Amino acid sequence: MEIGGIRSVFLRPVFAALVSCLIGVAACSKDEPADLAQSTGKQLPDQVISNFSITETTRTKKEWSMEAQKAYIYEKRNVLEAQLIKITFFDEGGGVRSVLTARRGSLDRNSNDMQAREDVAVTGADGVVLRTESLSWQNQKRQIVSDDSVTVIRHGDTLTGWGFRGDADLTEFEILKNMRATIKSDRMEGEKGP
Repeated sequence: MEIGGIRSVFLRPVFAALVSCLIGVAACSKDEPADLAQSTGKQLPDQVISNFSITETTRTKKEWSMEAQKAYIYEKRNVLEAQLIKITFFDEGGGVRSVLTARRGSLDRNSNDMQAREDVAVTGADGVVLRTESLSWQNQKRQIVSDDSVTVIRHGDTLTGWGFRGDADLTEFEILKNMRATIKSDRMEGEKGP
């Protein structure tokens, strides 16, 4: 029998060879992550979860929730590493205090302290925005901390500097050193006083 000008006798060996190759590739790819971990010296995650989310509550109140496109759980270190993260901090009444986004982050599952890295932005409920490349959430102190360069945009004014300590909703904060401010001129014209 001919199929499109090729005899079916010829297709059987080709099909068998193709199936053998696919089985061989599948068998090789099983061992690949272990080989990769040994060659790079990195530990492989115990679990990989897509569309991950976790929420911390105290009594019946939500404190914060974390969502990530992908999460990698390392049981021995009790650490969760995540990609494309969004952390929402809540106030006493359950409303949103602020939202943090970053390309990468990690969660210490013992302390619930978090690290955010790469393109980090925190937006407060009143529109204040903090931008930096790295920051930490100190869960026990309920404080955002950064030792990196920071930019805070607040009501059109821009503050820049190095190092940051503040609350989750960005209403009270301190830039630790080299602070510079760019004040929106139209606001200054309307203000009176010394």
